[in-house]
Amino acid sequence: MFRLENPVSAGVCDAVERQVGNLSGVSFCDFDEAAGLLIVTAREPVERADVLALLDRLDCRVAQ
Repeated sequence: MFRLENPVSAGVCDAVERQVGNLSGVSFCDFDEAAGLLIVTAREPVERADVLALLDRLDCRVAQ
């Protein structure tokens, strides 16, 4: 689970779900806009760094 710092537009939200969902090993990805939470479920190990790098490319900042 990743909490994003800033509000995310609907277009970016769709891109995040689609691109994170396409990472190898990811079986489910959902973004709760109201809570600012990205929920990722994997069927096999997924590197957190890969998800963070993708979010960075989409200009989504993850809260620490």
